[in-house]
Amino acid sequence: MNTSGVHRGVRGASSLLLRVLSLCGLSPGSKPAGSVRVLLSLLAALTVFSLSEDAHAYSWMIRHTQWACSSCHADPSGGETLTAFGRFQSAAKLTMDYGGDPTPGGKAPRSAGFFWGSVAPDDNLLEGDDRILLGGSLRFLTVVKPEEKDVAAFPMQMDLYGEARLSGFRIGGSIGAGKVEPGSPHVHAAQVTTNQGDEMNLISRTHYLGYDVNNEILIRAGRLNLPFGVRIPEHVMWVREATQTDRESDQQHGIAIAYTGQDFRGEIMGIAGNYQVNPDEFRERGYSGYLEYHLAPSYAVGLSSLFTVAKADRITNLREDTQRGAHGIFARLAPMKELAFLVEGDALTRTGREFGYTGFAQADLEAVQGLHLMLTGEVLNEGLEGVDQRFGGWFSVNWFFLPHVDMRVDAVLRQNDDLQILSQLHAYL
Repeated sequence: MNTSGVHRGVRGASSLLLRVLSLCGLSPGSKPAGSVRVLLSLLAALTVFSLSEDAHAYSWMIRHTQWACSSCHADPSGGETLTAFGRFQSAAKLTMDYGGDPTPGGKAPRSAGFFWGSVAPDDNLLEGDDRILLGGSLRFLTVVKPEEKDVAAFPMQMDLYGEARLSGFRIGGSIGAGKVEPGSPHVHAAQVTTNQGDEMNLISRTHYLGYDVNNEILIRAGRLNLPFGVRIPEHVMWVREATQTDRESDQQHGIAIAYTGQDFRGEIMGIAGNYQVNPDEFRERGYSGYLEYHLAPSYAVGLSSLFTVAKADRITNLREDTQRGAHGIFARLAPMKELAFLVEGDALTRTGREFGYTGFAQADLEAVQGLHLMLTGEVLNEGLEGVDQRFGGWFSVNWFFLPHVDMRVDAVLRQNDDLQILSQLHAYL
């Protein structure tokens, strides 16, 4: 399979993305409600009529000996836009197999292509290693709290992604829309516009320039996902919230160097601050990084570390110098193809708090291809005086029932909280 590009017909979609970006070329202080409506309309249309595949980082893919995230993802540490090889792997190994050869003749299935297979995934758009990748995601969430007899439903993610590579250089990023309640720690940190209350905002989770020094080393500068721990899609898992390393809106501006070798992979990022957050006193400066060692085809262990300083604490809103750290270990293990384990434990430090810690362990059983049963335990001690550690448990079912479409249901029970039932319908563009 030629993985260097996609069909020339993608030029139309590429032009559409550029039109969207031009519509969103707005100053951070503006309130372009009309442009937001246009963007939402385009996102909805693309969701229905196109299928350039974007995906979460599924760290349990190590069960298929897919250890290096950079082979399937534009981001060397996993997540968001897929490469052509990533499309092939998704169609062949993620989606439920209803019979027949998913890869007839050793070729990529049509469902791995652009626009629901109307464009073959192995056709070239550019010459050699130059290529344009497009993707996106629409995720609709329903939250049910049985004890309170409360039901909430809303679009959790509406993003378009893309990356272009030319002569070793890269330019990529995302544009989307989001809305959360005032005071929520989510979405606001990724806003481009500054609407408040129930109004929609344009958001950009990532945008960057990059250069491939060689096949092993990539340098990027811009707003990037923080390299830390196990990259998982559960952005409200304590291990991601407490370390503030989630891909929902915890990205930071800075420069990162990623390395992917035969036995080691890692990434280190110098954090310059999140320039989509104001005022400057809330911007954190420091570093974040990880190093993972490939023990065996389906076993990997790693270390991660983060440290930042800021003049004020955006989360607690305290106007005093704040130092924050997270340092820990993680592992991805698959003793058999059907069963994978993800584990992470981190020590937490923060000005004004005592020593804290957080962690999770998840078992993922793929009963049949495309149907995942997951059991997760988590722990959190935030280092708050007089507040004990808390434990939580998740039981999850994730069904990849069609190419580029999956459904997930989570039952989440945490100490001092009522039971929550989360259901998601996710369509990858």
